[in-house]
Amino acid sequence: MKKYYAYFALLFLVISQMSCQDKKQSSETEISLIADSTSISHSELENNSSVFKAVLKTNAGMVRGISVGDDFTTIKESAPLSESQPDNGKSFTESFDDMGLNFADILYVKNTDNKVDAIAIDIFVEKQTTVDSLMNEFKGHFDSKYGVGKGISKMIVWKLPDGLNVLKLQNVSTAKDPGLKIVFAKPSNEMLQ
Repeated sequence: MKKYYAYFALLFLVISQMSCQDKKQSSETEISLIADSTSISHSELENNSSVFKAVLKTNAGMVRGISVGDDFTTIKESAPLSESQPDNGKSFTESFDDMGLNFADILYVKNTDNKVDAIAIDIFVEKQTTVDSLMNEFKGHFDSKYGVGKGISKMIVWKLPDGLNVLKLQNVSTAKDPGLKIVFAKPSNEMLQ
């Protein structure tokens, strides 16, 4: 009889060990999958041009880690303040070169509740080919993040998942000044007109 108890105890011990090992492997797999998904969202930006990465900064928020509706005091910008500032917000200039010929003006507009009401980014570059390339990069990124946008080749609009805001990507190039405009705002906002 003691022999059966010993076999039973040994069998119980082996099964317990195997069960614990499976849970540990499952937990390690889940942690690995979480780490992989984090690096995927971060690395999404890594496969793009330096201008694209300098404009977006991160995949968090709508752009640069900020979303419409965020508390205005949470804006932490690495770019310096622009020379002129709006009455109802803050403007920053992100330079892409030492000459100051390639840059983006980032405008955060606040509402009366001290929340971010709109975000507008004007991107200026020297070459139309750069604008065309950036247009494709931003379209691909925003299509991936928000679903396929609607519009024509020079202007694309996305309805954002919050159901309150839209995103407009527009090629605003002129013969002398190639550039893009990106706006996150409510559909009625004049910046979208």
